[in-house]
Amino acid sequence: MRITVNGTNLDVTPQIRDEAIAKLSRVSRMFDRFIDMEGVFSEEANPRIEERVRCEATLHAKGQYLRASATGPDPLTAIDRTEAKLARQVRKLKTKLVSKPRREAAQAEPIMPTPPPDELAG
Repeated sequence: MRITVNGTNLDVTPQIRDEAIAKLSRVSRMFDRFIDMEGVFSEEANPRIEERVRCEATLHAKGQYLRASATGPDPLTAIDRTEAKLARQVRKLKTKLVSKPRREAAQAEPIMPTPPPDELAG
């Protein structure tokens, strides 16, 4: 899985980049069908906002996109909160994909085996 980390209005240091890659790659351990992930950090310019750093993560799977964003007073807190939201969405997606075939199999009519011809003559 390819992970990219960018910043808008914020310089992403190598320490923050490494931490973001480490935290966000944990999500791929839950479900291995992801193609790529993009993390974007931004900082609010308004001084009244206490949680100024926003982290947004977009996860691309085959035919599916998962997106989570969270804010925090520093980038590491924002990463943790985003990772928690994304993990919840991944668990929900995996449950839906795994349980659907099982649900369809349970609803199918059971096939009654036909007895051998010698038992019918009995």
